[in-house]
Amino acid sequence: MKSMMLYLAIIAMAVSTSAAFAQEPVLTSVEAQFDTTKDNKNGDSKLDVYLKNVNGHEVAKSEGNEGVWDRHSIHTVSLEIEGNPTRADVEKGSVLLTFHPNGADDWKFNYKATLKFSDGSSIIKELFGCILTEYNTARTDTL
Repeated sequence: MKSMMLYLAIIAMAVSTSAAFAQEPVLTSVEAQFDTTKDNKNGDSKLDVYLKNVNGHEVAKSEGNEGVWDRHSIHTVSLEIEGNPTRADVEKGSVLLTFHPNGADDWKFNYKATLKFSDGSSIIKELFGCILTEYNTARTDTL
């Protein structure tokens, strides 16, 4: 009976120890690549990019991205990660783009968000036919 109890105790320790080591992958980098299509982004218009978790809380950002983004050009923005969000935190989250035009500006683009994690996995979301203007200054896209 003692040996059976010892055996069960060892099994319980092994299971709890392996669960402690099986941590959820952590977000290590976030990039958004913008492909301007038919209408450029003016040099004095700014773009903020936010990654939000499933609860709508900000976990990464890049603010104040300015400069002329000509038609048929590609620009990559790296986001600064806040804290240690896990894959589970962000995989059902969203990307929020906030446009700050200085006057009239219609920007037409496609974009790809790439999230990389500590275990080498990634989440990639591509969107096509996007438009931001002085009248439509924000969009939220789910991952």
